[in-house]
Amino acid sequence: MEAIVRFRYFDPLQQSTVEGELTAGTDVAELVSVVTQLRASCSPEVELSGRDGSSLVLGVSHDRAVVLWTSADGTTRHSVGSAAGDRVAFDYFGALTQVPAHYTVPLTAALTAAGGYVEAFSSAGDGAAPMSWASVPLAVD
Repeated sequence: MEAIVRFRYFDPLQQSTVEGELTAGTDVAELVSVVTQLRASCSPEVELSGRDGSSLVLGVSHDRAVVLWTSADGTTRHSVGSAAGDRVAFDYFGALTQVPAHYTVPLTAALTAAGGYVEAFSSAGDGAAPMSWASVPLAVD
């Protein structure tokens, strides 16, 4: 069985939500590249949803990203980084969302974590998303 993780993001140009499926972790970087080109000043976020009911949101801000993860049982966690600064902003389905800058991690690390999330649902995976990734430390909200 192929990995099937649903994705969605808000396209500010079309004023509509775009939805689809990812079948491989390597598809995440291409999806994020498409989404971040939609608006230069404030990138839309990308939301991934696994078949276990969990979700992972990537809020991209230039070369950094915040990872917001909700487990199947509803526990929420956010990434923990070391970025200096006040806040970062991204577009969450048409609403400006701001988080503390220290929630961000390098974009490459966030993409690795998101790819791992997608791969967790592959035929080799057990169908449940991990609670953490080596590339991104998470803290409980």
